[in-house]
Amino acid sequence: MEGNPLRGVVAEKFGSCAKFAKALNWSGRKTRDIVSGRQVPTAKEIKEMADTLEVKEPTEFMRVFF
Repeated sequence: MEGNPLRGVVAEKFGSCAKFAKALNWSGRKTRDIVSGRQVPTAKEIKEMADTLEVKEPTEFMRVFF
């Protein structure tokens, strides 16, 4: 997804923000706000998302989160 790579990876790997939120053990609202860009995640939250999404390659990490 060109405009929002994070949203694209979440959709590809989990199908929905709700399932991604459940995997992270976060609220749906927090997850939707971060994935949509309405909330800026902390470094810890970015790490948790990267681990859950299995984003390990540095170039992929930068594309998805920055």
